Amino acid sequence: MKLFSILQAEMAKSHKHNFHNKLIYFSLLLWPALLFITSYYSFKPFNLTKSSPLSAYMDVDQITMFLLTGYLGYIFFWSLVQSAWNMSYERQAGTLELIFLTPANRLTIMFARAAGNLLEAVWLFTTFILLVLIVTGKAAEIYWANVPLALFLLSVSAIVWGGFLNIVFLFSRDAGILFTIFEEPMQFFSGVRIPILAFPIWGKAIAYLFPLTYVLDIFRDLVLNGKDFTQMVGQYSLLFSFILILAAASVLLLKKAETHAKNTGNMVLY
Repeated sequence: MKLFSILQAEMAKSHKHNFHNKLIYFSLLLWPALLFITSYYSFKPFNLTKSSPLSAYMDVDQITMFLLTGYLGYIFFWSLVQSAWNMSYERQAGTLELIFLTPANRLTIMFARAAGNLLEAVWLFTTFILLVLIVTGKAAEIYWANVPLALFLLSVSAIVWGGFLNIVFLFSRDAGILFTIFEEPMQFFSGVRIPILAFPIWGKAIAYLFPLTYVLDIFRDLVLNGKDFTQMVGQYSLLFSFILILAAASVLLLKKAETHAKNTGNMVLY
C-alpha cells in the first residue's frame, strides 16, 4: 500500500512538471511517428525482395512490423532518458534534495519516478501502432496472446533502466551527456531499425551494452514469431541477468550518493 502511495505521488508530480501542456502530448505522437515513417521510407528505394541482402538478417516482409516494434521499445526507453534529464530542472527548483530528506525508501522513489514518466509518455505512440496495424491490415500477423507478457517485460525493463539513469544523474551536474550517449547510439545499435545480425563484431559489442537490445529480441520473438518460453530460455536469462545487474548497481550508487550527501552536507548536490 505504501509503495502504491509513493508511485501515485510521483506520477502526479511527473504529470505536473512534464505533461502540463497539451502540446506535449501532440509531440509524444508526432515525433515517434515521424521517426517510424522516416525509417520506413528509407528502405523503400532498395531491393526488398527475397533476393535482398537484408533477407539474410530478417524477413523482409516484416519490415513494417520490425520498425513498429523497434520504435515502440525505443520510445519506452527513451522516455526514461528524458525523465533523467528533466531532473536538471528540479535542481534549479530546489526539490532534488527531497530524495534524501524524505523518510520514504529512496530506491522506491527513483523507480516510481521512472514508472510515472513511462506511463504518460508511451500511450500515444502505442495507440498510433494499433491504428497502423488496423489500417494496414497487419493486425492478423500479431500473436496477441503474447502481447501482455511482451509489454510487461518491456515495461519492467524500461523502469529498471529509468531508475538506474535517475540515480546516475545524482552524480552529474549536467544531464546533457545522457542525450549524447543514449539518443542516436541507442536507436542505431539496439536493433530499433537495423537487425543486430547485420552489424560487424564491434557493432554487436556496442549493441549488447544496451538493455533495449535484449528486450527487443524477446519482444519480437513473442509478438511477431509466437515463440513460447521453452524456445527462449537463453534470451530470458540474458535479459534477467542484465536487469539484476542494473538493479544492483542502482542500490550501490544510491547508497554512495546518500553517503556523499551526508558527509558534505550538500543535499542539493549542485
